[in-house]
Amino acid sequence: MKWLINLLRGYVELRAAGAFPERLLNLCAQNRLPFWKLRWLDETSFTFRVALKDRRRLDELAQRAMCELEEKGRRGAAAVAEGMLERRWGFVAGLALCFLAVSFFSRFVLVVEVTGNETVPTPVILSQLRRAGVRPGAYGPAIREMEAANDALRGLPELSYLAVNIYGTRAQVVVHEAEEKPRLLDEDIPADVVARADGIIEDIQAEAGQPLFQDGDVVAKGEVLITGELDLKEPEYGTVDLGRLVVRASGSVSARTWRTLEETVPLSGWGKAYTGEERKGYGVKIFWLELDFFENSSISGGRYDKITETEQLSLFGRPVPVWLTTETLRPYELEERAVDREEAALRLEQALRVRLEELMAANAGQVLRTDLVSKEADGRLTVTLLAECREEIGRVVERDGEVGRVPGAGGAGENG
Repeated sequence: MKWLINLLRGYVELRAAGAFPERLLNLCAQNRLPFWKLRWLDETSFTFRVALKDRRRLDELAQRAMCELEEKGRRGAAAVAEGMLERRWGFVAGLALCFLAVSFFSRFVLVVEVTGNETVPTPVILSQLRRAGVRPGAYGPAIREMEAANDALRGLPELSYLAVNIYGTRAQVVVHEAEEKPRLLDEDIPADVVARADGIIEDIQAEAGQPLFQDGDVVAKGEVLITGELDLKEPEYGTVDLGRLVVRASGSVSARTWRTLEETVPLSGWGKAYTGEERKGYGVKIFWLELDFFENSSISGGRYDKITETEQLSLFGRPVPVWLTTETLRPYELEERAVDREEAALRLEQALRVRLEELMAANAGQVLRTDLVSKEADGRLTVTLLAECREEIGRVVERDGEVGRVPGAGGAGENG
């Protein structure tokens, strides 16, 4: 086990020579300087080994014993490391600079992560955070997390909560989206329930007001289905007109409807014909310093696609505040092309079905049957979607006035 420890610590093998070399061994014992592998060469010289860390102390003892030391060699891990440091000082200096650079860059924010958002886009949140000082390249210890979160939250009314947490080079942003407040109904405003589409009533239920139609009746768009105006019945043999009661009508009206949706597209159009030429330019951004190398990258004519790709570099698996930008220019010419009729019809059909689904989702309805009709006329392709549906057709329409009892115009009369 001792040989392994000596090998790790490193040792030096020496030859000692003098008139009385045994005095050196006595001094080593008195000063508790360990040695091993002692081998006498003759009466005035011997070889032995000492730890690398005791080499300087041994020189002092050799002078006192009037002996000369000759170094035969060095062995062990420490000796190898010492030799490397002596011969490769540039490597050591570079390693030290690299360590300092990593320590320096680790105090800057390199990545901003946003979690918890669903409807509010991440770029919108990042843009607001940038105004509050939270961005890649910002000095982390200088960011006041609570103040930055409050500043960003004031510019994002769609959020109810926002927190900024700095973890080394990573800024974690946790958000909670605000729930949409329900619209409060003003019961003091009179209203009627009006049909939003033509249809056949299947079920009409009035919560407030008087229904004007029954199940099975055909109604047209804009007709009043449930009125908010109620006539007050007078008592038997009464001569006084009690007037009417005006309320805010409400209720549900389920009806069978027929929807007609239409989309059209030209059968020919202008398309891009790429020339095959391609030019690339490069740029580097270090913190806030941007260097562009786009010499003579513009293309005459002005018709080209510009594709910009930005990649953040990393060092030892950790992102650094250096971004490489590649800009690709692809010139093209415009040419008139005929549209693929089948592909165009398919796109129009998909668009119509999406519109129908959105319409049914808004009216709590369902599609019972659909038919598609395509026709070409005047250089255009038209696709019509005919749909039989069951949906809620009632919508509340407010009107002028106030709710409550409106007295009648008549007064006391004579009994006949």
